[in-house]
Amino acid sequence: RHCERAWSTLMFFHEYQGADGAHSNDFETLGIFGKERNRKGSELKIMGAIETKIPGYFTNGRTDSVSHEDFGTDLLAMSREQLAFAFGKEGSTRKKLAAAAHCILEYIGQFAFIAGTRRERKLGRDYLRWLISQRTGDVMIQDISTRDDLTAIAIPPQLMGVASGFR
Repeated sequence: RHCERAWSTLMFFHEYQGADGAHSNDFETLGIFGKERNRKGSELKIMGAIETKIPGYFTNGRTDSVSHEDFGTDLLAMSREQLAFAFGKEGSTRKKLAAAAHCILEYIGQFAFIAGTRRERKLGRDYLRWLISQRTGDVMIQDISTRDDLTAIAIPPQLMGVASGFR
């Protein structure tokens, strides 16, 4: 029910009849109803919960991928250390990245699932890669003049601690 509230969806298990009229007893079908973006958010949250209980259920055989759909899901493989860093305390870093890129971001198994429009997914991939790079060194962003999602402020070196929150 938390997932329904968080994503403004309606979810329930139901019988499913395929096009051939057959029913499957191999699995239960969870219906997720609502707007496409909200359904995807709920879907990824549920997938993450299941993947935690049955590792590899949704991720075995997966590799990095970029969707060609207008609204789709991209996958980025990550190490355990990268995942821990990118998750942040109580998921704060994950939420911050998702909000900045206006994408849906969930970590499922060893993957970042980034959903949204093409632009949202690209921003999500960029921001996540930069964050991971920041963990081990400096971040280099090529040609900032071409980015419409960036405001650059020149900070004197002696005030970097103030700007970053470390006094």
